[in-house]
Amino acid sequence: MAVLMLALLNVSYAGDDDANMKKGIRAGWQASNFYGDNYDNNSENFNSFYVGIFGEKKLIPLLRLGVGLEFSQTGSVSTIFDDTKYVRSQIYLPIYAKVKLGPVYAQGGLSPTFGIGNKFTLLNEEQSLDDDAKTSTFDAPVFLGLGVKILMFSVEARYNWGTSNLSKQDNTNYKQQYFQLGAAISF
Repeated sequence: MAVLMLALLNVSYAGDDDANMKKGIRAGWQASNFYGDNYDNNSENFNSFYVGIFGEKKLIPLLRLGVGLEFSQTGSVSTIFDDTKYVRSQIYLPIYAKVKLGPVYAQGGLSPTFGIGNKFTLLNEEQSLDDDAKTSTFDAPVFLGLGVKILMFSVEARYNWGTSNLSKQDNTNYKQQYFQLGAAISF
């Protein structure tokens, strides 16, 4: 899949000279949870990882536009029952603007997200889920982040706010939020 995304990035920026186009790989740790007015808040953050690829095009010396393809798992862990957690596997397409001043940069954008799996584990045993208990397929989190790039290596932090109700059940409304801390290599 990563090779396919890099090929798509190359096609989308066809004709641009390589000096204005950077590609790379990013990965890191993330802490996530679900939040909502009537969501059971007896949970703590689910710690997981994210990994993906990206492409960025320099428009002017301080401004870049980027797109990526990433995979992560978000979820929550119960504070009442040990070893009980809900996990959503997802693929997302971050689309962002990056403002760079020296080695420091700020970025913000939108990440159309597609849920590809749900897993509920109760006391370390996986439980089957009815369709209503699974999260909605689509979300569109917005994110903001800061980073530092030295040579081809970057360290960055991003916070993502889900904008869509992920519940399929009536009278239940919850969204995902997650903090990411990771590294990237550009080539």
